[in-house]
Amino acid sequence: MQSIDYYIMGMYLLLVLALGVYFRKHDKTKLDFFLAGRSMGWVTIGLSVMVTVFSVVNYMALPTEVFANGLYVIISLPVFFLAAFIVSKIWMPFFYKLRLSSVYEYFELRFSVKVRILASVVFIVWRVFWMATALYAAGMLLSKMSGINIYYVILIAGVVATVYTSLGGIRAVMWTDCLQFVVLFGGIVVGLYVAQQSIGAENFLDVAYSGGRLKPLYPFDPAYFSFDPHIRISFWSGLVGVTVAFLTRYGADQVVVQRYFTAKSLQAAQKGIWLNATAAFVALSLLVLFGIAVYVHAVGSGTLDSIDLNALPVSKRKAIAMKEFIVTIKSLPAGVFGLVVSGLLAATMSSIDSGINACTNSFVTDVLPIFMGKQEKKEFSGIFVVSIFGIICISSGLILVTLVGQTKSLFVIVNQIVNALGSPLLALFILAMFSKRANSVGALWGGLVGFAFSIYFSVWVGGIALHYYAAINLLVTMGAIYLISVIAGALGKGDYQDKLDYCCRRPLK
Repeated sequence: MQSIDYYIMGMYLLLVLALGVYFRKHDKTKLDFFLAGRSMGWVTIGLSVMVTVFSVVNYMALPTEVFANGLYVIISLPVFFLAAFIVSKIWMPFFYKLRLSSVYEYFELRFSVKVRILASVVFIVWRVFWMATALYAAGMLLSKMSGINIYYVILIAGVVATVYTSLGGIRAVMWTDCLQFVVLFGGIVVGLYVAQQSIGAENFLDVAYSGGRLKPLYPFDPAYFSFDPHIRISFWSGLVGVTVAFLTRYGADQVVVQRYFTAKSLQAAQKGIWLNATAAFVALSLLVLFGIAVYVHAVGSGTLDSIDLNALPVSKRKAIAMKEFIVTIKSLPAGVFGLVVSGLLAATMSSIDSGINACTNSFVTDVLPIFMGKQEKKEFSGIFVVSIFGIICISSGLILVTLVGQTKSLFVIVNQIVNALGSPLLALFILAMFSKRANSVGALWGGLVGFAFSIYFSVWVGGIALHYYAAINLLVTMGAIYLISVIAGALGKGDYQDKLDYCCRRPLK
C-alpha cells in the first residue's frame, strides 16, 4: 500500500467517527437511540438494509466462488425480488402497525414472555457469530493485502464501529451505512472497470467461456437442474435455500426488521425494501463480473497455464481463487487500491455497527426487563451495553481466527452455518402468524429443539447441498413446534394468548 491508499482509508475512518459524534445530539430517548424517532426516509432505509446484510464476506466470497466454480451461484440474485415482494406485502404491514421496538416482542403477545426471550437469545447468538465471521473475513483479507497483522485489522474495524454506534445510535448507524454504500459501490465499480481495462474487454467473456467459468449457463450444464441433494449447488437448492435464508434475513432478523420500525411511514419502509433489492442485485452482479475478471486476469498472467482448475477439488480451487483475488486487487493503481480496501472496511463495519445496535436493542428490550423490571434506565440502552456487545463481537472475531484458521472457505461458512442458524427464528414467525394450533409450549420447546438441531446439523453434518441447510433447519424446527403444540394442546397445556388471533387478523386489545 502507498501513502495515498493509507490517506483514503484514514479519511474514511475519521468521517464515520465524525458522523457518530454529530448524531449523538439526537439520542435523547431510547426511541431515538434504537429507532431514530421513527423518522427515517425510504432511501436511507433501503441503502442501510443493503449494506447491513452485505458484508466483506459477500465482497470476497462471491468473486472467489465464481472464479472457482462458475456462475452456479447466480440463482441467488433474483431471489432478492421474491423476498422483497413477500416481506413488503405480508411482513411489513403486519409488524408496522404493532409499533414494536424489538420484533421479538411479538412472541410475548402471541405466545409468552419465555418465547420472546428464547427468540431474542437465539438472535443474539446467531448475530454475534455472524459479526465474528465478518471480522474474521475482513481481517484475513485485509491483512494479506496490506501486510497489517490480522488481529490489528479486527481491532481497528471493531473498535471504530463500536465507538460511532455507541455515540450516535441507529441514526449514526444508518447514515454511515449510506456513506458506506457509496464507498462500497464505488470501490466495486472502479475496481472492476480498472481490472477490465487491464485485461482487455474483447477477450473477457471468451476466456471465461474457454475455462468453463460461464457454466451452467454457457455451455449448459443439465446437472444444474438435478434434484440430487448431494450436488453442491443446483438450481433447486439455490432457489429453495436462498429464499429461506433471505426470508429469515428480511423477516426474522432484528438487524433488518429494526430498519422498518425506523420508517416514518409504512410506504417508506416498503419503498426502502425494494430499493434494497435493486441495489443488492446490482452490487452482487458486479461482484460476479469481478470474479470472472479475476479468473481472466489469472489466465492472462499465466498462473493457470499448468493447472487444470476444473479437475482440482473445490477446496484447492478456492485457495487458488483467494490468492488470485488478492493479487488482482493489489495490482490496481494506487488510490484505486485504497478505495477498494476502504470498501472492504465499509462492508465490514456496516455489518458490525448494525449487529451491535440490534443486539443491544434486543437485550435491553427483551431480556433486561426480566431482571430489572419494566422501568429500565436509559443508560442500559446506551454506551455501556453497546460497548459490551462490541467487546464480545471483537473477541469472537479474534477467537474465530484461532479456531478456524485462515484457509476455511467463507462461502461454505456463510451458507452452511451462518445463514442456516437463523432458520429457527423464521419457523417461529411462520407458525405464529399462520397457524392456529401453534401455542406457547410448542413454540418454546420446539424452538429449543430446532435451534439445537440447527447447530448440530449445520456444523457437524456434511455432504448436503450448501443452500439446503437453511431449508432443512426450517422444516425440522417447524415440525418440532407444530408437533409439540398439538401434543400440548391435547393435554390441555397449550397456552393460547387472546391478545392476537390467527395471522394477527384481530387487532390488539
